[in-house]
Amino acid sequence: MKKSLLISVALLLIIPILLAGCSFGKKEIILWNPFTGADGEYFSKMVEEYNAIDGHDYKIKNIVVPDMYTKIYTVTNSGKDKDVPDLAVIHAERIPLFVVQNLLDPMDNILKDQSNINESAYLPQTWEAGNIDGKRYSVPLDIHSSVLYYNKDLLDKYAPEALDDEVITIDEINAIADKAKEDGKITYPMNVETWLSLSLTVQNGGNIHDGDTPTINTPEMKKSLETLRGFVESGASQEDGDDVSQLFQSGESVFLQDGTWYAGGLKDIEDLNWGVTNTPAYSPDKIVNWSSSHQFATLKKDRKEEVEQGIGDFLEFVREKSMLWAESGQNAASTEVYESDEYEKMPQSFLMKDDKQKESMVIFDFANYGNTSEAIGSVARDIIYGRMDIDEGLEQAQKTVDDKLKEGK
Repeated sequence: MKKSLLISVALLLIIPILLAGCSFGKKEIILWNPFTGADGEYFSKMVEEYNAIDGHDYKIKNIVVPDMYTKIYTVTNSGKDKDVPDLAVIHAERIPLFVVQNLLDPMDNILKDQSNINESAYLPQTWEAGNIDGKRYSVPLDIHSSVLYYNKDLLDKYAPEALDDEVITIDEINAIADKAKEDGKITYPMNVETWLSLSLTVQNGGNIHDGDTPTINTPEMKKSLETLRGFVESGASQEDGDDVSQLFQSGESVFLQDGTWYAGGLKDIEDLNWGVTNTPAYSPDKIVNWSSSHQFATLKKDRKEEVEQGIGDFLEFVREKSMLWAESGQNAASTEVYESDEYEKMPQSFLMKDDKQKESMVIFDFANYGNTSEAIGSVARDIIYGRMDIDEGLEQAQKTVDDKLKEGK
């Protein structure tokens, strides 16, 4: 009896050690992503489907990191590979900046056995975003855009033919506003004004950069902000501080500018008859929908060859199975999904229906995009709501971004 007891005690002591050893040797690929919203649930499902497949030596450990970009700088500066994820989902506009900062590894070794991951398999602007000086630094997951939601019932009442050309023009918004005000309705709530100003600036023939040099204080940007200020002054837009989402969802506004992912929150709202179309344009001949792209990238660290193979296998799985991600409201970068009947029923699919629509999605992926958009955002709303002179605001924004560049930020 005493001997049996000793054996049992010994086993109880040994088993945790053995289990710990198994855990320590677990074959995992650490993946960081920034998906803190509902889209994170779709991404997790995609990872779970991959992990459920037999035959993969390495499973994906999916970690949501809310302040991911701050943590990326922290871990890459630590000098400890163990702190750096094996794979990360980052925005396209971060790629040229991270390359300049020497934070990314090229993906040649990861993709060498993945012949299906190539230019022809993805939407052109998403694939091009990962090509820096002829080297492949990322593989695209999606393209997500700013689009215009509309209340079908209100639009039929105020401008039944406005969407015959599939574009709501600036002039049409102003004309609708004259009628909507009589019913106490808001026409075009002011929202995502930084994205809007970028879209309108490109429509005007301008841009926010010349190479890697930010160009904010331009006639084209000034016209864009004057247009948006005009919506406020005419009463087409709401008082600053009003909840724009509530206005639209309660049927109190004709339009709402937001991201493609916003559609997920509208599907279950009763009595809201809604549709989605392009960002407003000065002319139907030129439409520009501000866009960005989530991209898989590898931060600098030493990786085992088997880990690189596992990353490649996962990226190929995502390329083939992007329909689940499209359900989150994003447009998948992989062309694999575009021809399916299921995809064509999704609200955002109109952006993929022809070359004109595909080309309308403009990604502002230059190294100083972050500082530039932040500088615009710091003054745009004050300009639009008349709290700041346009010329003074643009000068201030330009100086802000120029000063940051001089400081090496």
